[in-house]
Amino acid sequence: MDMNAPDQGPAVVPRAHPLFKIEGETYFDLAETRLAIAGNARLSISYFLMNAAATLIAGYGLLANSEAVVIGAMLIAMLYGPILGIGLALAELDGRMLISALTTEVLGVIWVVAIGIGIGWLHANVPLSEQLLARTTPNLLDMMIALVGGAAGAYASLAKRISGAVVGVAIATALCPPLTACGILIARGYLPLAGGAFVLFLTNLTAIAAAAMAVFLIRGHRARPSGASFGAIWSARLVPLVVLLILSTYLVDALRKNIDDSSLRSSVQRVLEEGLRAQPGARVIEVRLTTEAGRRNAFAVVRSPEPLTTDMVAHLNDKLDNSTGRNILLHVRVVPVHEITRDGPILTPTPSFR
Repeated sequence: MDMNAPDQGPAVVPRAHPLFKIEGETYFDLAETRLAIAGNARLSISYFLMNAAATLIAGYGLLANSEAVVIGAMLIAMLYGPILGIGLALAELDGRMLISALTTEVLGVIWVVAIGIGIGWLHANVPLSEQLLARTTPNLLDMMIALVGGAAGAYASLAKRISGAVVGVAIATALCPPLTACGILIARGYLPLAGGAFVLFLTNLTAIAAAAMAVFLIRGHRARPSGASFGAIWSARLVPLVVLLILSTYLVDALRKNIDDSSLRSSVQRVLEEGLRAQPGARVIEVRLTTEAGRRNAFAVVRSPEPLTTDMVAHLNDKLDNSTGRNILLHVRVVPVHEITRDGPILTPTPSFR
């Protein structure tokens, strides 16, 4: 060992990388965000063309009862951008941007509904599908989804790393399909159902705008000094919250009814299946609930090789009333069944069914 060698100092030991490293996020500056969102909130030829294409895809997807096609329509619709513009305009209290974004959104709504009416009129003989009817019964869960989607969309428009996630948010908070369903139902004359579809859209719009406004305020988008009083500023920002509060009263009741219907439908299904065990080959196919003159009606479709007598239906109705604690009128439609294999018939309708 050379004693005259220069001192090299302590050995450098490489630092181990942590197993989990959370990197910070980089954001667009306020001016960049404002410029991008304002651009997406303005009218353009592309806005009308893409929304028309989305409406046609959504319309035929709804009529064909294809969820995949409806999702495809959400990917290309451009109704989401102006709503983010509304949220930013409320955060900054920019009247010019607010008017521009509202005008763009309203014209887009009219455009989509008009095309939906055309689809409904052109294909008036196509029956209403489950996908279409699913857009007519909004409830509180839809509002919660839209609130989270609005916040996520606003954050995605601010963060550089995840700016492309806005497309996914637009799928989660459906805007074009309920409007398209509204137009189709208007053309068919089902105005109450069309109203439900429009309420779903209005809920999504208001919740997205309110959540986006909150995110933009947190990120520093504030009103510019203009002499406006504190009360005037907050009264403008409270508008979407007031609308959400009004909508929530309807949506909470709708959620309660949905839960009640689901529970009652399960009870009818269970009582019928238990009561028909002694009848070979009998099977419950469908259960539908209605309310007429304040009384609940349960309509059940049963496939059976033998008819059900009045006494049997009365017994099932009594069991249903006892099980649910309600006075329900049970309607049973019996469809004759004829089951055959290569070895011959297994179930054959009785003579009274022939």
